[in-house]
Amino acid sequence: MKELKLLSIAFVICIAMACSSKESAPFLVEETCPIEVPEDLIASGKFKYGYVKVPEFHNKPNGRQLELAVAVFKCLGDSATHPPFVLNTGGPGLSNIDNFVPLFADAGQLFLNNRDVVIIELRGLKYSKPYLNTPEIVNLQNYLVDKHLTADETLTLYCDSIKSAYLRFNKQGINLSAFNYKETVSDIVYVMNHLDYDTFSLFGSSAGTIVAQQLMMDYPEKLEAVMLNAVVDMNFALNGMYANTINMLEKIFDEVENNEQYASAYPNLKQRFLATLEKLNTGPVTILTKRPGTEEECRVVINGDRVSLWLFMEMYWNTQLPLSMHKIIEGDYSELINNPRAFFPIEDFSNGLSFSSIIAGWPKADDSQLFLDSEYSGFINGLKTLMFGPLFMDEIRKFWHVNDISEQYQTMATNVPTLILNGKCDHVCPYGYAEKLASQFEHAQCFVFDGIAHSPVDYGDCGIMLIKQFIDNPYSELNGACVQAFKAGYQLPE
Repeated sequence: MKELKLLSIAFVICIAMACSSKESAPFLVEETCPIEVPEDLIASGKFKYGYVKVPEFHNKPNGRQLELAVAVFKCLGDSATHPPFVLNTGGPGLSNIDNFVPLFADAGQLFLNNRDVVIIELRGLKYSKPYLNTPEIVNLQNYLVDKHLTADETLTLYCDSIKSAYLRFNKQGINLSAFNYKETVSDIVYVMNHLDYDTFSLFGSSAGTIVAQQLMMDYPEKLEAVMLNAVVDMNFALNGMYANTINMLEKIFDEVENNEQYASAYPNLKQRFLATLEKLNTGPVTILTKRPGTEEECRVVINGDRVSLWLFMEMYWNTQLPLSMHKIIEGDYSELINNPRAFFPIEDFSNGLSFSSIIAGWPKADDSQLFLDSEYSGFINGLKTLMFGPLFMDEIRKFWHVNDISEQYQTMATNVPTLILNGKCDHVCPYGYAEKLASQFEHAQCFVFDGIAHSPVDYGDCGIMLIKQFIDNPYSELNGACVQAFKAGYQLPE
């Protein structure tokens, strides 16, 4: 009996030793990256892609988990001398993997020479699990292309499709209240901690600046430096969209009216353009264009509401709106034919994440933010079908139920070195907020690009080189001479 007892103890000790020596499962479970990456990067161990598990709710660490796709580019040098770099793109709903992996796989040496780069596919995005895609919306948008419906009729169809998506997510057991900016920034810190990075530098563009600002509120101790490109106003976010757009249009119309040359080329531009919207709603036209990215020809019905939507989307990049409006007024639809993206779906966009994070983060817009009784009412009416606009979101929030976290915002840390880049012509992210934010920070530098609308980093090397200078030495004064090369001015009709 004594020998049996000793044998049992020895067996238990042996099992315990075996368990303790067994390797724990890796945090990053590697898989083949869906984006092509040079073989030499993979073979050298300088690139890894895979999935990590994070808590569905970070205050319940032992509860359900989600899976995030993560790509890690290791420093190309012998060892990293600077903190890692984390990047977030816009939307909210665009894929970080699609946007940034090709960039660093192809021409990322500029940043990889002295640091690692980590690209995290945020919860709900294309390559993470679950992916909150909405084929119901894609199908509807394809159906609508050649239909002439009012904005209200179209919005009703959108609501029907989105209700179907909402019910599908619920049937799948997806808790949409888990998809908000508070949980997202906790994901980023959780992933970086488990990858053994104590601190990191952060880039956010457009809606990605909401993620960055939320990190500055919740985890400032983790941030070495922050770069904001086209910074979203956290006070209003998308509820201020109509006011910002109208302010930009008024600025354009005033500039045209008060410049003799422009006024002669574009007389009574505002009145004529708004009248054209009304005219096209009564008598629409049909254009023949190609589905973006294909050679497939499609007929698209153009009414005033569709022109309003097209113009709003054009304002992200197009700083020659007087000429664009003039062509439409004259019945020339060549710009709509050549650039029809606003009429077709973005198939890889995570609308489920977009709806959940916006509705959770900001309250319903008030009447003063809607401008339905202004001279721009016809234009604003056309934006009812803009899927991240206030009127659209106010309809969706009636049935897209998520927990409200809008009261959980707090003051941002002001001691984190911050670089802010903004376009002077940005109708969604006005540069006034960027300048105000910079003035409140202890170590902030702000560059406003004249003649640029949204996202200065997409216009040549200037923005990229400013980011490179800054991330290498966040406390140094940057040489922003290249910003002066950007000038505003309107083209005249031929």
